[in-house]
Amino acid sequence: MKKTFLLLLSLIAISFVGCKEEPYDYGYVNFYIDPESTEYFNLNTGNRGWEYFEGGMRGVVVFRVLYGEYVCYERSCSNTDCHGRLEVDTTTNMLINCPKCHSSFIYTDGSPTSGSEAKRSLYSYCTHFDGLYLWVYNCN
Repeated sequence: MKKTFLLLLSLIAISFVGCKEEPYDYGYVNFYIDPESTEYFNLNTGNRGWEYFEGGMRGVVVFRVLYGEYVCYERSCSNTDCHGRLEVDTTTNMLINCPKCHSSFIYTDGSPTSGSEAKRSLYSYCTHFDGLYLWVYNCN
């Protein structure tokens, strides 16, 4: 009887603790830009342009994947308890690195690279390009 009770109590405790997901660090984002403007030189440079912007928790980074296709991520590291500010690897323009925990993320989908301490993707913001302006905003 005691074993059954302890087993049941253990299963209940594990179900509450095991399913807890850490929340993302992100903030309010709602802005638009003209991505073809000379003001955003980095966004229009090379095959994969990018540019930093204010907003969110620690800023946002916008990448141009293809002409007219953009992705945007929060610059907060998704590693639990890290809270580092992400920087784009300027040698490849393909990775976003956390100088605090040394995690790396792929720019196309925000997923962590193998060997990173971070195990989940970056928080992404929604983008919409109407042919003239790029809108960046919270998805939810």
